Amino acid sequence: ICETCQGAEATFSCVTCTGDHGWCRPCMIKSHQSLPFHKIQLWIGKCFKDVTLSNQGFIWYLGHGGEPCP
Repeated sequence: ICETCQGAEATFSCVTCTGDHGWCRPCMIKSHQSLPFHKIQLWIGKCFKDVTLSNQGFIWYLGHGGEPCP
């Protein structure tokens, strides 16, 4: 179960974060919005596979506090 929303399956983990964490995709992206260089992994049934935030739909906005331009 996702540690943030408590409602979805936790299929993502982060090797860089301290501790044992598990997130669903939307919560993982939100929790790593300011940590774009962390090493994310996706559970694929038997093992974890390295993935990037960008191939999970993350867009890194450099201005406006991490939000798109107005």
